[in-house]
Amino acid sequence: MKIRAQDRYLGAGLAQIVEHQSFKALNQVSGGYGHYVINADRHLFAKYSSTSRSPWQFTFQPDDLKAILSAGSKTFVMLVCGAVTVCGLTLSEIRQVIDLNSAAAQYVKIEVPRGGSCHIRGSKGKLKTTVPHNAFPRKAFA
Repeated sequence: MKIRAQDRYLGAGLAQIVEHQSFKALNQVSGGYGHYVINADRHLFAKYSSTSRSPWQFTFQPDDLKAILSAGSKTFVMLVCGAVTVCGLTLSEIRQVIDLNSAAAQYVKIEVPRGGSCHIRGSKGKLKTTVPHNAFPRKAFA
């Protein structure tokens, strides 16, 4: 089987998840690429950008928004920023930057100043705090 670009990028984040001490299982949810269930109780939505440097932008289509909204409180978004970092956002953080009830596509943009943490903004606004690189994958298991 040929290796697809999305497999290479998402694999970087998924490898960190499976190496975490709290990891037990990873299953893909049927019907959508990039939607997984970790440990049978938390949903993971994964997106990637192949851009080699900051800023990275991720688009969430209306179907993505509906899936995230209906997944429940233990929902986590993994954004793979090229070969540089993986930024993880909790459902609460996602709600700060995009409108999950929107009928239109939403975006999340991540900027990483030299030597700094991830600065996140989206269609709805800016995340109040920065996200350190080492917050992933710990936040997925919190």
